[in-house]
Amino acid sequence: MELPKTLFDSFEINEQLLPSTDNGEEKFRAFRQLLIQRIEELIQRDFEKLKWILYRIDVSEKKLNEALQNSETDAATVMADLIIQRQIEKAESRKKFGDNENEWNFDI
Repeated sequence: MELPKTLFDSFEINEQLLPSTDNGEEKFRAFRQLLIQRIEELIQRDFEKLKWILYRIDVSEKKLNEALQNSETDAATVMADLIIQRQIEKAESRKKFGDNENEWNFDI
């Protein structure tokens, strides 16, 4: 999976913190861990910013609430997985429905 630059920017994650490898799965796991850590920081220090980012990324509030209620894992992990899932959905939709060159991109 290609990691969208917008996620790095939105969560202020330095791409250089990822391992310098061609192994996509290893990079993905490292990114997921960095995302979880950043979400934990935002939960503690700037929850309003986190809510704004979730809104801009278009994570369903209903799905988030259900996932948080039905999960035994911590909130940051649940949120990270929902964010990643939403990015995958958007990428698949772009592939299916359009020419990426002419599409508007509102990802933040």
